[in-house]
Amino acid sequence: MVRGLVWFVLFGAASLAFYRVNDRIVWDICRRERRPYPQAWTFSPYWQWRTIVGGWYTDAKRAGLLIPKVAATAAILLVSIGSVMMGIIDHMPG
Repeated sequence: MVRGLVWFVLFGAASLAFYRVNDRIVWDICRRERRPYPQAWTFSPYWQWRTIVGGWYTDAKRAGLLIPKVAATAAILLVSIGSVMMGIIDHMPG
């Protein structure tokens, strides 16, 4: 039970870091392209598509956020994979 709560908190922290880095990238793109910054960019199909395409890491690099973007992405992946692996190990006999 406690282990599950710890994984949940870690996933929440990694998700928040991931969102904040993406938010700063969107802000930088809007500043560079002279667009208005949309407060609800996470609900916009345009921004969802733009974050999926391969140029998002290039945008992160232009914003000076490449290392935080990679770290936040790695944190999400590590916590996700780690929690699944720990669940599998906990349920193994012996």
